[in-house]
Amino acid sequence: MKKGVGLFLMITMLLTFSTALLMANGQQEADEGGVKTVRVWKMGGTPMETEFFEEYTKKFDEENEDINIEYNYFYGQIRVSKIISGFKAGNIADVVVAFGQDIPDFAGLRIIQPLDDIDKELVEGWKDNMVEEIYNVTKYRGKQYALPTYVDMAPFLAYNKDMLAEAGYDRPPRTWSELKEYAKNLTTDEHAGIAIQATKTPVDLNILEGIAYNNGGRYVDEESGDIVFNGPGFADALQLYVDLVDAGVTAGNPIEDNFKNGATYFAEGKAAMWVGMSWLITPWYADSELNWGAIPFPKPDKVTGDYPVAAAVMDPTAALMITTQSENPEAALRYLDFWAQPEQLTLWGREEIARVPAAKKSYELDKLKEFWPEWVESYNEGTLFDGAVTVPRFNGVTSVQPEFGNAVQNAVLGVKGIQEALDDAASVAQENYDLMK
Repeated sequence: MKKGVGLFLMITMLLTFSTALLMANGQQEADEGGVKTVRVWKMGGTPMETEFFEEYTKKFDEENEDINIEYNYFYGQIRVSKIISGFKAGNIADVVVAFGQDIPDFAGLRIIQPLDDIDKELVEGWKDNMVEEIYNVTKYRGKQYALPTYVDMAPFLAYNKDMLAEAGYDRPPRTWSELKEYAKNLTTDEHAGIAIQATKTPVDLNILEGIAYNNGGRYVDEESGDIVFNGPGFADALQLYVDLVDAGVTAGNPIEDNFKNGATYFAEGKAAMWVGMSWLITPWYADSELNWGAIPFPKPDKVTGDYPVAAAVMDPTAALMITTQSENPEAALRYLDFWAQPEQLTLWGREEIARVPAAKKSYELDKLKEFWPEWVESYNEGTLFDGAVTVPRFNGVTSVQPEFGNAVQNAVLGVKGIQEALDDAASVAQENYDLMK
């Protein structure tokens, strides 16, 4: 049944593409009086991010009388279905603000277009303001498909300093075995040792993928074209989650509680540690008086994966893309160029400290130095992005990743053994991946 559903979804995507080509030209209303209309769909974001994204979009709209912005916000986790269905109906926005991980599928279905095909000189000029590693993260097959305003990185571990001290620890854990030991000894009647998330939410899967990449895991073998998330790099990372759940040291219900629940457990003192992205609790509890710290996630005692170890995975979750159905791509690019300027780029780092900012100037800001001194120090030393790679990103990822999510839940629930769950999921994922190729 699952196999048939996966193939049906892939065929639907291909039919979506064909239908969209037939309908793309007749859906937008004609611009009147020389004013170009640019529709923008913002997908997801932290509370502060969504607030100032709308605010600064209005600022752009007011400053550019020849462009009319129609702005709408949507919940981030529906972005793929919303964008594909809009494309199918010939009624998609000119600009979609989505995730970098979406680029291969959107590009493969011709939903988005390369920005450097619209104005290469303008797009390459953004490099002057931006951290090179972040600028490059939205490149795909040699083309710049989006403007990244920041990146999120994984995996990270937040820890309650007071709780660790009470348990006799003077530092956070450094290895997987230490993490399990700490989680056991930090578990009391009042709080769990650790909060983890094993939902099928893409953010939660990205966190576990980061742990697996730390262990030499990969989604796809680029030479053979084989899906390989059933290899030891991923299997042993998933085993870590299963061990923590089986030991009874986790907060809440990891199968149902997503990253926001994890942040709440930690911020409210219901968990001594928490596995998350680089932003950790800052989108919701930036001003919390909680005595806490954060480190890159502890490393495996011994790397078991078959591929190079990646220090972290990163993804821009507010990447601005221009769709192929836009009747005003030049005007849309002006909107992107507005966000590429230092005044807007440094919002991530000035107002929004939850993100790893793209603007070089952000790392000169006192607020960022105060809240994330380790980030700033590492950036100044040139090591912040050493060994970091993009989150799993390839044509077909939106159909492959849910299969990995199924494997995670089956293993954590004990419905299947870890290897069986991964093997079954990889088999279905392989068919979906081959179809997209």
